[in-house]
Formats: sequence, structure tokens, C-alpha cells
Amino acid sequence: MVRRYFALGLISVLACAGCVTVQMPQYLKDKNPYHQEFYTSYDKALSATTQALEKLGWKITKQANPVVFENDSVAPEVQPRQIILFTNVRQTSMLISSRYTMLNVLVKENNEKVEIEIRYYSVLSFTFKNMESYKNDGLVNKVFDEIAKLLSSASAKP
Repeated sequence: MVRRYFALGLISVLACAGCVTVQMPQYLKDKNPYHQEFYTSYDKALSATTQALEKLGWKITKQANPVVFENDSVAPEVQPRQIILFTNVRQTSMLISSRYTMLNVLVKENNEKVEIEIRYYSVLSFTFKNMESYKNDGLVNKVFDEIAKLLSSASAKP
């Protein structure tokens, strides 16, 4: 009898675990952005960034000019080349929860260097509560390392 109630309770908990809806924004605000500068051309940096994301399993779903999303009070007359890359949402299923993760990557020309900014967003979804995170040093460092590796291999080729 106790086994039956335990089994019924366990099935009920597992059935409810997937009942939460998670809203993922496309554009991520800069709550905890990661920055790195690379001394290379804008085109090479953009190509290396795209390749690094794809190599690490991130699909780029959309590209846009960041000016559309970010309002600077004073805009310079000559705008540097810049782009924001939106990645797909990755879902990782766990026993009683799911994690949804996405990245926004901004590539911005700045004189003879390029600034790359990565914004991370993750939601850990439980049955009755969602926990958000804007920080994942390990993942972001992997992306920056892969970009640096691709840029150094591209500059080593004649």
C-alpha cells in the first residue's frame, strides 16, 4: 500500500516537472557582459567568432545591428562596424528540471582592434520556480579561447 502511494506521488512529481513555461528573450541586456579585445580586422574577428560558436555547438539564428536594440544618448557621426549575433536556445533536461541557455555575441570595430562582448543567459526551470543566471565563466572562456585559436591559425597561414 505504501509502495503504491510512493509510486503515485513520484509519477505525479515527474509529470508536473515539465509543466513550466520558460520565456527566453532574444536580446540580452548587459547584466554581466564578458569583454575581450583582439588586434585583428573586423572581418577576421567576425568570421572567427561565427566559426567558434558553430564549432562549440551554438547555432546563430539571427544577426542585427546593435543600434536597433541599444540607445546611446550621443551617437558619433561615423558609426564603427558592429553586429550582434543571436544564438539558439539550448535545452538540457535533468531529472526534475530543465536548463535553457542562450548567448548574444557583439562584435564591434574599434580602430585597429575589435571588441567582442559575450552575454550569457540561463534559466533553470523547476516545477514552480525559475532561477536565472547571467554568468558562466567556463563557457565564455571556451568561446574566447576558440576565437583566439582561430585568429592565430588564420594569421599563421600565408
